[in-house]
Amino acid sequence: MATETSFKIKFDGQQHQIDANVLINSLIHTSSIIQEINTYLNAGKKIKIDIKATEKGSFVIHLELVETVYQVIKDIFTKENIEVAAAIITIFTGIIGVKKFLKGRKPKRVKESGDEIVIENENGQIYNVSCNVFNVYQNKVVQEALSKNFEAINEDSAITGFGILDEKDNILESVEKDDFKIMSEMPEAVDHGDRQNVNNNAKLHIIRASFDGSLKWDFLYLGNKISAKVNDTDFYELIDRGEAFAKGDVLDVDLQISQKFDETINAYYNNSYQVIKINEHIPRGKQIHIFEIEN
Repeated sequence: MATETSFKIKFDGQQHQIDANVLINSLIHTSSIIQEINTYLNAGKKIKIDIKATEKGSFVIHLELVETVYQVIKDIFTKENIEVAAAIITIFTGIIGVKKFLKGRKPKRVKESGDEIVIENENGQIYNVSCNVFNVYQNKVVQEALSKNFEAINEDSAITGFGILDEKDNILESVEKDDFKIMSEMPEAVDHGDRQNVNNNAKLHIIRASFDGSLKWDFLYLGNKISAKVNDTDFYELIDRGEAFAKGDVLDVDLQISQKFDETINAYYNNSYQVIKINEHIPRGKQIHIFEIEN
């Protein structure tokens, strides 16, 4: 799949023909999805879709993704174009898989794990997809086009299945007729509630200390200035016993990061910080020696 610039749409059924309106609507909505994916990838390329030919058997449309610049068709086998086309096809099949897995309902839980998103549905089943696939799936234009595509297909009683195939007719994704109706419905909105992450062994450089438990400390964290309350009673006992803390000291901590979702950029941002445990205090004068040993 890594070198593909084309894919096939297969309409299963007993007849080797398809209603013209159904076909046109399906291709229009497929084109809309492809263009949205291309925009998301931001590859700086204009992609047009060529219909190569229909094939015998179940009704199959062979589509090729072609890079164009100022309406002039370039070599479709350039390395860059192949990579973009392959990414588009992968994401296109991926969003169909996500929609089929969720059956129109919103996820019970969504968790980011590296470059992947772990989706849990209402039945507790787990589905792993790339972050790119899930981000495109949440695009409202894509959701509407995908729903209308299956709405059009569902209107033709002769169609018993829908599939995406690669050049060698391997099935990349398929949908049975029983799922057409649920696939035609707009999905429930994903609940982007606040979330919290804990970064263990985070290194914080003290900028300004505050020995009043109700006030925040100022730190340098990963090159950014942050303010955070320190909620570690053992730590304040150290302070009460006279341990000194100074600007430039490093604290090895378990840092809780509260995040909020920004609809305008479709991503979470760090909203507040809280130190929940101090693991180690490294005075400024000892840091060079300690870090030299670590290196």
